[in-house]
Amino acid sequence: MLYTLLNYKVAFSIAIKNTQYFCFCGVGLLILMAGINASEEKQPTCGPPEKSLALLEIAEDLFVKAKELYPTCEPINPIESNIDDDFLSLNSDVVPLNAESIAAGDRPKNCVEIQGSKYNKSGVYTIYPKPDEPLNVYCDMDTDGGGWTIIQRRAYYPGMKYFNLGWSFYKRGFGNLEKQFWLGNDNIYTMTNQTPCEIRFDLEDAKGERRFAVYKSFRIDDESRNYTIHIKGYGGNAGDGMKFHDGQRFATIDRDHLRGATVLQGAWWIYEWAYVHLNGIYIPGIDDPRSIHWYLWHKNEGLAHVEMKIRPRPS
Repeated sequence: MLYTLLNYKVAFSIAIKNTQYFCFCGVGLLILMAGINASEEKQPTCGPPEKSLALLEIAEDLFVKAKELYPTCEPINPIESNIDDDFLSLNSDVVPLNAESIAAGDRPKNCVEIQGSKYNKSGVYTIYPKPDEPLNVYCDMDTDGGGWTIIQRRAYYPGMKYFNLGWSFYKRGFGNLEKQFWLGNDNIYTMTNQTPCEIRFDLEDAKGERRFAVYKSFRIDDESRNYTIHIKGYGGNAGDGMKFHDGQRFATIDRDHLRGATVLQGAWWIYEWAYVHLNGIYIPGIDDPRSIHWYLWHKNEGLAHVEMKIRPRPS
């Protein structure tokens, strides 16, 4: 019952905040409440965490359907619309994802150490970048020998969310590890400063063509230094786009020293422009500097699928 009330509260706040966009937000809210009640009446057999996650997924899908069924009263550029930040935070913070269990007493720091424990299937695992602070991550055990910890993913999923969020969201991380997410700058800082790391960018365009870039040295500074990026040692076939961002501070819409994040509508290590911008607007195949793009490959044309992943640099 308490969780149902929480869902009602979240749903109500979302509806109020988006009144300016929806003429029929009240209808969407009623649909959401009905969906939640219906889900409770069915009494699924899954446990409390799984049930909570299922309810959130239902709520998210219902709001997307409401938006499609009841369009805005005034034309709105879809790339300027955004999904409620509180709802995005709720999806990642209130209901933790179930992670693969590792043998009792183990404290793997990264996906390479998990792989060394003979867990070779890609998926969500629990690691310990700090000894007493578990962190759920998605491990890619298939690409180029495996052992990669994915720190960002963008692709098409129902109920997609825009990434034009504020500093606090990027600081702690947001999204769904099975779909789109940012792992969190604090987590990335910890992982890239406890051991030398490499980073891989996997890119796919709107036609399904793929490219990649690997940098043999990657780390970021802590928050007091604005998560400044240090990246070098390029290899791959996408073009050395990140060399233009080396040494740049991280910027978001609410902490934007050069207004690049504001203009490009997405957080990144931006100076005056962005040769690489993977937290932009999801508009595959569209030529727009605000899109998810890798300029040295497709200029400003939006990409369809991107992943950023790190692992300890082989000795």
